[in-house]
Amino acid sequence: MKFDIVTSGGRAPRLGVLRAIERRPDVEIETPLALLHTQGGHIPHVAHELLKLVSDEPQILQISLVSVHCFRETLEHFRGRVPDLPGGRDSLTCLTLHDPSNLTKQGHHVSDKVPIWTKYGKVLYNAEMYMNIVENFKPDMYYLLSDGDTNKTSPEKRVSKAVENTINLTRQCLERHRKSEILKNKFVMAPIAGGYCLRSREKSIAALSKEISSVSGFLIDGLHNNGPEVEFLPVEELKEVVEYVVRRLPEDKLVSVQGCWNPLSVIKLVRLGVDMFDTSYCRILTERSSALTFNIEESDDEENYEINLRDVKFSEDFNPIFDGCLCLSCTKYSKAYIHHLLTMQELLAPVLIMIHNIHHYLRKARLFGAI
Repeated sequence: MKFDIVTSGGRAPRLGVLRAIERRPDVEIETPLALLHTQGGHIPHVAHELLKLVSDEPQILQISLVSVHCFRETLEHFRGRVPDLPGGRDSLTCLTLHDPSNLTKQGHHVSDKVPIWTKYGKVLYNAEMYMNIVENFKPDMYYLLSDGDTNKTSPEKRVSKAVENTINLTRQCLERHRKSEILKNKFVMAPIAGGYCLRSREKSIAALSKEISSVSGFLIDGLHNNGPEVEFLPVEELKEVVEYVVRRLPEDKLVSVQGCWNPLSVIKLVRLGVDMFDTSYCRILTERSSALTFNIEESDDEENYEINLRDVKFSEDFNPIFDGCLCLSCTKYSKAYIHHLLTMQELLAPVLIMIHNIHHYLRKARLFGAI
């Protein structure tokens, strides 16, 4: 898999395309791109069979290590890939470390190891353990192991330790990647650590300068600790960091961020030069019974981009969630019906809301780079 820039004349915003995919050489995926957030390989509330009703275009599933750690031993004896187990054989995959929709616990740091928090408790991963998992999972793209436990309030000592840890882990992972026949054609994303300290970011970038030929893209890591709070994180607070990092990276490499960014934040991040994000925001939105209703207008800075279908005012509203939306939920059902399902606590309610949210998000994501 490789990343090619389609537009020219400036670093941001830009349009690109992922092509020459090892398993699907006939497929090309345009950027800006939203990875489909999953938990254990499943999109929350939406079965893989229903995904075809959401989008008939090729999609990349974002699968976090923390959500599939429990069946790592099974995969050691499984000859297929992770999505083959739940049934998503046609899907492309991206392996990440943490679930961006869940708050990542802070602390518990160990040199050259990174903690992940599974339902069985804390598990420490070093580079060898992580790369063993990657080889067993056989993802189409993956992020290298990193220490991203920093945020706006992290002290200088924690930021410094995160950078040192990430540099060491990245070097060890890349050594293993270069020796692996299974991973030689995979799309590798290297992390840039350093929190909100520009000097630390520069150190992280400098350490990767000798490894540029081995990586296909970069993750701007350590901006937050994941979870629903990211929705309310002002892009203005991290603009200086993102701009600083993007300016110092090779233009022909893909740039990624993770997190539950709201639509307005995603648009601002794309303008700063980010090429890839994820749909974890759709999950937290669905969990609170809310549906996306945002339009994309260059002059539209409104922060009102959702409606809560539990609101009693929708009990007699027989219009679709969003006028003009062609998703299954909007073409077949009304706000009043979904409100009724929520009131009766029917399982179909979050299914219909999630179908709409993903469809709407993916449809608008195509336009993010054109703003």
